[in-house]
Amino acid sequence: MKRLNRVAAFILIVAILLTPGAAFAATAPTISAQGAIVMDYDTGQVLYEKNADTPRSAASMTKVMTAYIVLDALRTGEATWDTVIPISDNARNQSPWDKTDFAETERLGDLFEPYLIRSNNQMGIAIGEYFGGGSEATFAERMNEKARLLGIDAYYTEANGLKPNRVTPRAQALLTRAIISDYPEILNTTSKHQTKYKSEIYRSTNQFYRKFRRFKGINGFKTGTASYSGQCLTATYTKKGRRLISVVMGSKGTDGRYHDTMVLLNYAMSRYMTSPWAKDVPSRANHAGINTAAYRGLTSFQGREAMNRGEFTLLMGLALRLPMTEAGGGFPDVAADAYYAKAVAAAKNAGLIDGYEDGSFRPERLISREEMAKILFVAMKYDVTFYDLPFTDAAAIGPVFRPAVANLTARGILHGKDGNRFDPKGTASREEATQMMLNLKSQLN
Repeated sequence: MKRLNRVAAFILIVAILLTPGAAFAATAPTISAQGAIVMDYDTGQVLYEKNADTPRSAASMTKVMTAYIVLDALRTGEATWDTVIPISDNARNQSPWDKTDFAETERLGDLFEPYLIRSNNQMGIAIGEYFGGGSEATFAERMNEKARLLGIDAYYTEANGLKPNRVTPRAQALLTRAIISDYPEILNTTSKHQTKYKSEIYRSTNQFYRKFRRFKGINGFKTGTASYSGQCLTATYTKKGRRLISVVMGSKGTDGRYHDTMVLLNYAMSRYMTSPWAKDVPSRANHAGINTAAYRGLTSFQGREAMNRGEFTLLMGLALRLPMTEAGGGFPDVAADAYYAKAVAAAKNAGLIDGYEDGSFRPERLISREEMAKILFVAMKYDVTFYDLPFTDAAAIGPVFRPAVANLTARGILHGKDGNRFDPKGTASREEATQMMLNLKSQLN
């Protein structure tokens, strides 16, 4: 009986791991990785981090930077897919794991996919030597210059990760985000389960496409393993309109990087789930016409997501029924095609919002709870009446925000959190901001 119970428990654990968004994912994760990060691709918001700024060796995840330089070269005309790559003796013999049957030269377009999908080191050396003018060390200088231009904490020594290098989990996530932004077609490559080189089938090193294929949502990106790095994995993941990037470095145990990644992605998705107290907010927001998640293109409300200034302005514009007809965002840093652009322009024209001293609006900047209160308070032009602040952390509320927080609380528009806290510096979530606007609308109607 005990053995059967252990088997049942094991099956349950595996099922939880393989189910994206499992109910138990809200608990802070325990992982074997020495360093890790999960980042929202669209907003850059960090949903989890562990030693994210501590450099480690990236092993074959290094190949992402090499791929970036190749794609840059294609864009600038330095190379084409038909560019002929010489295969040196160094490329043929340096990697102890790869025994590829090369001709004297190979076409760049024939090397690129197996290089990334199968993580072929011989191909990486040849590519590095070509784009380094015959020297892989010179190519590493190009890699480091690209890292500098991207503003990431990374230092490379060669094209593959065959030697120790220095890359932080945050740098790897930002690198992945940047290459997808510049070259979204890279996902067509890194999502492939296999590719072909001449007559040989090259299967992906990523076990999410085979052993862990039941975990749905993975659509790239790159594995890496070395004695000096441990197990590494960068993964891209899409679920319910949400795109995430996860990085684990130095995972341990059998398939440790995959278990770590599943735990982290489940946890990250739980960060977006609507809280139990707000279970009625999505339907009420839909009925009131103020569901900003729909404007974001999300397939569910995802109430715990942090809200930025642009989305909050849209929420306020919808709640106050501002005429959102003007094209353009009204500020130089608000893109005309942004989902909140017309709302920002309308709110500016109505005198409800101001920009910063440099003339910018910073729409992607996450908004704090106290800032959210002040923006609404100013927009509504309420009289300043001095009320007591009932929160246990009232002393933490900035002086410039106190009248807004006190007045909106007294009017029943704004509420605190558990334990009678307000958490003024905490980021406002979609569910909190929407609840506040629903309270406002109930008073205006």
